[in-house]
Amino acid sequence: MLRAWGATWRVRERFAAAVHPRRPDRATRCIYLVWHRTLLLCCHAYRRTGICVAVSEHRDGEIGARIAARLGFKAARGSSTRGATQLLRGLIDFASRESGDIAVTPDGPKGPAQQTKPGALFLAARLGWPVVPVAATARPRRELASWDRFIVPWPFARVALVAGEPLTVPPDASSEQLATLCLEVDRRMGEAERAAEELIA
Repeated sequence: MLRAWGATWRVRERFAAAVHPRRPDRATRCIYLVWHRTLLLCCHAYRRTGICVAVSEHRDGEIGARIAARLGFKAARGSSTRGATQLLRGLIDFASRESGDIAVTPDGPKGPAQQTKPGALFLAARLGWPVVPVAATARPRRELASWDRFIVPWPFARVALVAGEPLTVPPDASSEQLATLCLEVDRRMGEAERAAEELIA
């Protein structure tokens, strides 16, 4: 259903070639950061790319893991509120044995909405990979009455996905540095969101 529905969307992108999810050269790998509310848009746009996604350990996580697999994603289970250590190990294991990128919702699974938490940046420090903020939006759309105001585009909606400026996390970053970098990710994501809205204005 998602494939058929998403096929009607009119999608525009703005990514640097070096960090595009479908780039042929994987010499540099990325950790994509996407807000929880844009998961539907991003999952459809970048299906069959072999990206590893973090999937919640909560009860609905199994459904999410199966959907991710059908769309061509890999999945690591856990979240910031449950199974965080297991999730980190799973993502590091994926990075060591596979060639794909990683995608994380830095405000999931329960919020606060659109506020980066340090877990994804800690992972970036461990792996030495840049983080790439990715904003997505759609018009017309419905926003669900959920904690994240989850975006559901109408059929034939205009959809935009924009990558913000990549950010490198020092391998020895302190907790204070990670907190500062979280705010910087939020700022870059905000810039990317404004650019995405302009693309479909």
